[in-house]
Amino acid sequence: MIHTRIAKLKFMAEEMQLALHLSRNLTDPFVARMLARHILIRAENFIEHARALRKPLKDAAYETRGFHKTKESYASAFEEYFKIARHKLGAHVQDFDFGKRIELWNEIEIVKVSFFVEGAQEIYQSLAALNVPGYVPYAALPELTDPVVLETLRQFQCTIDNRSGVELGADPLAMARNNTVALLNMTPIHARAGQLALIRRWIDIQRDLLVRFVVYPQIARILKARVITDLVSFCDCLVTRPLPPGALQEMDGLDKLIVASGGSPAPIDNFVAVSNFQTELQVSRSVRDTIGAHLEIDDARPIDSLLTDIDSYDFSSGLRFYERISAVFTKTCHSIHFLRMYAADGQRMYGVTAGQAPALAYANNSVVEPPDRPEAPPINDEAAYRHNLARWLDGDDAQKAEVRQFFWQAFAHSEPVEMIGEVENYDPGWRRSTHEFRKAHQFLYSMLSEGISDVEFRGVIDLILSCSNGWPYPLAEILVRYGENASELRRLSVCYALGEIGSAPHASMSTFLEVHARSQHWSVRLQAALARFKTFVKAEGLFRVNHRGQSKVDYNSIVVPLTTRMSEPERLICLLAFASILCSPRIGSFAQPFQENYSALQSEIEALCLPYLKDDDTKSKATTLNQLSQTNDYLGVCILVAIDLDNGDQHPLYSALMDSCCNGSIVAAGHDQALRHLAVCFLMKKEYRQAYEIAEELASRNPDETGTQIFLAEILGDTPGAEEEATLKISNIRHTYTLTCELDKRLTAVQAVIAERNASR
Repeated sequence: MIHTRIAKLKFMAEEMQLALHLSRNLTDPFVARMLARHILIRAENFIEHARALRKPLKDAAYETRGFHKTKESYASAFEEYFKIARHKLGAHVQDFDFGKRIELWNEIEIVKVSFFVEGAQEIYQSLAALNVPGYVPYAALPELTDPVVLETLRQFQCTIDNRSGVELGADPLAMARNNTVALLNMTPIHARAGQLALIRRWIDIQRDLLVRFVVYPQIARILKARVITDLVSFCDCLVTRPLPPGALQEMDGLDKLIVASGGSPAPIDNFVAVSNFQTELQVSRSVRDTIGAHLEIDDARPIDSLLTDIDSYDFSSGLRFYERISAVFTKTCHSIHFLRMYAADGQRMYGVTAGQAPALAYANNSVVEPPDRPEAPPINDEAAYRHNLARWLDGDDAQKAEVRQFFWQAFAHSEPVEMIGEVENYDPGWRRSTHEFRKAHQFLYSMLSEGISDVEFRGVIDLILSCSNGWPYPLAEILVRYGENASELRRLSVCYALGEIGSAPHASMSTFLEVHARSQHWSVRLQAALARFKTFVKAEGLFRVNHRGQSKVDYNSIVVPLTTRMSEPERLICLLAFASILCSPRIGSFAQPFQENYSALQSEIEALCLPYLKDDDTKSKATTLNQLSQTNDYLGVCILVAIDLDNGDQHPLYSALMDSCCNGSIVAAGHDQALRHLAVCFLMKKEYRQAYEIAEELASRNPDETGTQIFLAEILGDTPGAEEEATLKISNIRHTYTLTCELDKRLTAVQAVIAERNASR
């Protein structure tokens, strides 16, 4: 008994020392305090075990007065400084006054934390004088002097320091971080959502650190314990925990608070109903209760047994569980208007300078001076253009966001190299305007003209489109000038990009599109027609919205001629594309003045599609066609027509329809049904990986829909060479969800397909 308790005290003292080392060598005060939470938790565990050791020592006739006095002094200090912080910010994340929570957080600092780390060592080492059997002298861990550990921490710190822009913080500790725009969480439901955003932030940081320290078992255990504990706290904040009335841990989860506010927690309720939520949570909770937030007090469980618990815990499975419940939280936030800000937590805002005082230091190495006024970007430097373009082509999402901000400013403020005049004729007069073609525009045009690769070409097009809302005219002019001498394939991309930009009035762009509307290649003709349609809708739609329904140009005079010389199948595709554009997120409110034209388009499309459908006596397919049209799902219309064509995929219209869906000519509506149908379109083209990526996005944001998860398995089942992946996916689904007979049959059918393919090899 004594030996077991002493071994546990040594373990806790070592973990506290290691956690202190990690937190001390990070200069970001938020991350340092996040890691120091482990010291608070282990300090409380240490007190419990030290108290439990006193009686067996007395029973064994050891003199314990000095030990008792030291440990109780330690316990009193902990009660005064960190007991509440341990409960509210460490082992749990519970309700607390907004300002007091920040005070608690800022009070976690190196001097106070070091006191409890050193005090635990002192108490443990005092046992040496008692000559207790089994006592092992305390020795510094090798990680404390390992230069690789320090270098790993330095590299992690660099990833924080290299971030630019200001971050949006929706959590209750956002005010305690540098370069953060903080939102206030003053009502119960906002406070709970903010707590969930905070825990999600902690878990993400700790997972990143764990990947870096996976080769250090003792550091990895600390980080795993923190992730597991925070995962359980996340679940308890999201889903109201079934507890007896008056229990210390009793609190309303986000689900219950949403109901109290008059909203619907359907994503949460659905996920709990269709998944093995409580079973998976209990696996993590049992580890949290024995070695995460607590250290098992029963002396029948030695420390080696507890370490086996955390080492044998299926961490990958736990992370998959967390990712699902995190997605449920995000979906819930998107579904309730006043919670959407919490889905945006952590997004970076570029072009904004933080004005608040720096975060309170954790240690001397984390003292931050007030930020200096940022230097103006080198928007006239061609070397800077090339450097940033390379980062755009090869960088991650964060780098691309920084590059976009750089070019956004360069497109606005770099030196003008040419003035372009534009004359707009209208009844009864005309208007002249000028546009500045700047050095940054000239650079991109020269890059396109240098003969860059297809990958680089697509990257430049993406960069232009990412900035198109700012200065459409000169960006469109870049593409028009390049497109005059580009290959036919690249002209196709130029036409598409011009439509997305929608610069008008713009004579050179209009001329370019008119010429390419007569191209010998159908795909180019289609993109030119769609670009002209998008440009008209944006320009005329804006005019009509701003002038209360007045029109400058008649819809039919522009749109009807676009399809006049097309064959009937070509016209069908073009009209499907027109209709999809009018209800696409990119057009948005610009389409509002064209509702009558849209209704006429729907009727015309249905009339053109019906002859292709092999309908039954009840006209069920005609009904489905109308339902798809009314939900703006023109990808679904294409699938419905394609599967009924004579000769199937050998019919010329089959490929034309699927190509138009997959290349974005026919735009997916902004709902999940359309996204699923986009995946089906790629599947019908036998482009399995693209289909899977789209379906995976759909499944990840809808973890409460079991059928969507099974759809992923079905795609993998159809994918040659993905048999192992499909089998693993099926196993995960069966582990995660409670399946109805119908859903189980779908998985069984996938398994049969895999077995047949394996048998035929």
